[in-house]
Formats: sequence, structure tokens, C-alpha cells
Amino acid sequence: MTDFNELETTHAERSGDVSSRIKTLMGNLSESAFAQKCKIPLSTMRKYLSGSTPGLDKAAQIAEATGVPLEWLAAGKQPTKSDSQFEEEFALIPGYNVQVAAGHGAIAGDEAPTRELAFRRKWLRFRGFHEQDLVLVFAKGDSMEPTISDNETVMVDTSERKLRDGHIYVIRNGDHLLVKRIQTLWNDGVQLLSDNKEYPPQEISTNDLQSLEVIGKVVWVGKDL
Repeated sequence: MTDFNELETTHAERSGDVSSRIKTLMGNLSESAFAQKCKIPLSTMRKYLSGSTPGLDKAAQIAEATGVPLEWLAAGKQPTKSDSQFEEEFALIPGYNVQVAAGHGAIAGDEAPTRELAFRRKWLRFRGFHEQDLVLVFAKGDSMEPTISDNETVMVDTSERKLRDGHIYVIRNGDHLLVKRIQTLWNDGVQLLSDNKEYPPQEISTNDLQSLEVIGKVVWVGKDL
């Protein structure tokens, strides 16, 4: 089976071309690392990523290296329990086309799930997560650099809504969603901290806290290397 921790599939990729599914399998790996994993020359892999369709032998090679059924890679057909342990091994976490601002605020967008990212159930259990509590959104801005970069995917545990010192949370303020690190204050207020020191702290009084809604705690960040 694949060594990847996650396998992202959008509705378009399930019905789209082979190239989009290869990009899905590549995930956060570099092109060269993915080509090496599949034992395919980098120049050839780049052709596949650009839209060229691999022959059956190369498609089978990619499928074997990444642990997915060949029928899914070739035709987008989803694996079934009879021919795959996918559902037993992976939990599908919903992704939303929503931006949380790692800056000065971003308007929440479409709140219907638009994608799914599969995480190993073993990893979720190890971290103490429950899949029904988890959602994925996009970060927008640079105020949480280097921890969270612009356009990176973040996982939010919506069961974790009590603000704890030093942790990162997604917070709703009206129509704005913010992702900030929390520092609790002696007067029961909090400071919203940016990991990027170019952004000053924002102090929230006890009274103003009542107008904020804690969506959940950030527990994972998808990194491009």
C-alpha cells in the first residue's frame, strides 16, 4: 500500500483525466521524488503531469507504487470493499472552499464540501482525532508564516473550542474567519498572535470575546516542500 499519509480526490478528479489523478497521488511530493518513487524517468513523469496519458504498463507501475487500484488510475472508478481495503485504511475528511485569514481577515466562501482528503485511520487514532469532528480549509495570507503559508490546507478539529494558551485556532468574527495563535491574559482576555512578527498582536477583551465564535483548533497543516 502507499506510504502517503493522505490521498486527495475532488469530484472533478474522479471523473477527469489520468493526469489529474496522477497529480492527486503525487500530493505534496516534488515531481522528482514522485518520479523516483514510481521508478519512472522525471521527463516522462512530467509529460504525464502535463496531460500525456501513460501506457498500460506505466499506469500499472504508478498504481503499484502508490497502492491504488489500476482501474481508479486509468478510469476514475472508485475502489470497492471487495477489491480494496481503502475504506478500512482511510477516513475521508471533507474539504471546504473556505479561506481562513492568516492576515487581516477573509470572507468565508462556499460552505459546501468541494473535495475530500483521505487520512490513515491509524494516524487519526494515534493523534486522538475523531473523523466526524475534522474539516479542511485553506489559509489565506502570510501572518502565520512560517507555520502556515498562503493557500496551504489546514485541518481543524471542531470539537476543540476552548481557547488554550499557545495553540492555533480558527475564529469567526462576523463574516470573517481568522487563524491565529492564542495567548491568554491575566484579565481573562486573550491576544491573537501572528507567528509572523511583522503583524502586531490583537488584544481581545473579555467582553469582546463574547462576539467571537471559536470554530476549532488547527491540528495539521499540509506543507509544500
